[in-house]
Amino acid sequence: MNDEEMKREKRRRRRIRSQFFAYFTLAVLVVMALAALYFGVSGAIRYVKSYNNKVSEKIAEAESGMAAESEEETEPVAESTQPAYDENDYAAEPSDDPLGELVDTLLQDMTIEEMVAGMFLVTPEALTGVQNVVRAGDSTKNAITEKPVGGIIYSTKNYKSQEQFREMLQNTTEFSIYPLFLAVTAECGTNPGFGLEDTKKASEITDTDSAKEAYGAIAETLSSYGINMNMAPASEIFGSDATAAAPLVSASVQAMQEKGVGAALQKFSGTDTEAFILYETAIQNGVSCIMVSDISASDTVITDVLRGELGFDGVVITDALDDSAITQNQTPAEVAVAAIEAGADVLYRPADFDAAYEGVLQAITDGRIAKERIYESLARIYRVKYRDVVLD
Repeated sequence: MNDEEMKREKRRRRRIRSQFFAYFTLAVLVVMALAALYFGVSGAIRYVKSYNNKVSEKIAEAESGMAAESEEETEPVAESTQPAYDENDYAAEPSDDPLGELVDTLLQDMTIEEMVAGMFLVTPEALTGVQNVVRAGDSTKNAITEKPVGGIIYSTKNYKSQEQFREMLQNTTEFSIYPLFLAVTAECGTNPGFGLEDTKKASEITDTDSAKEAYGAIAETLSSYGINMNMAPASEIFGSDATAAAPLVSASVQAMQEKGVGAALQKFSGTDTEAFILYETAIQNGVSCIMVSDISASDTVITDVLRGELGFDGVVITDALDDSAITQNQTPAEVAVAAIEAGADVLYRPADFDAAYEGVLQAITDGRIAKERIYESLARIYRVKYRDVVLD
């Protein structure tokens, strides 16, 4: 077999593998919901594992079948008389961490290339190379198939109407074989964009009910489009008094997450100890993601302070990696690698997505970043993406 034939064979295997995983991703939520109703959460996890094993078996059968295409006959395969499932098998004792079991099951067949791509949150323009994306067509489909990013961040230039925005997000979701963070940045106030109604300005919000009302309204509209993450609120939006702002920030976070829109509280510097109470309160109230300031993305800040001292076990997002203060001294690849080494999970808006992606893969090949480190971040990301499935 020559090189060209080997490449075609590899692409063919890849297509078969992608098709199975596309079916699996689509089916897993339905399976989880039905199985959870019948067997309970622990049983659902076991059922998903069993289903995933069957998918893997089918992939192996398909791949081995390619090698035997020229043969006219194959050995008959005896059908098992064992039932597909037994109620007693799935009604066992509850797991201490059903969400963790689900995440491990979903990640076990991802390649390292897919996991690395899953750490990036990029603009649709960076993903596709199109100057101004207002629809999701072949460019989006091809790009997200080649590099299945973890999420896409949209700006107001990507929004033309409610119908257009909703259709673009729906198509994008359907093109990806893995779940996506679909994100915007929308704060309270007047003219927030994305077809959102005006709310009270931050300076007018002085109680938790007003905060919940404002951010709940924002989240309700965003969720109707298919947006599942808001890069908000900014920690200082309710003023510099962290003690007074803490309950307002937490109320804003809770209001959004109750509507199915994850909050990304920003920006944690690690140097302003007075602000720790604000972040600690938000963490105790279940904030999904926290963005760290670019000047402080160090192992000490993320691992020792944010995770260690404040107890955050969610997703850590970098500040925008295309900021000139960062890019003037480091290449996109160097910035991405350094962020992972510092403990970040999501690489937000790299200056050059392709270069950053390849840089991380090279760092893994060189042994600078362990594959286990990538898995840790993907596990945290998927815990957020699938948390509501298990909680429901």
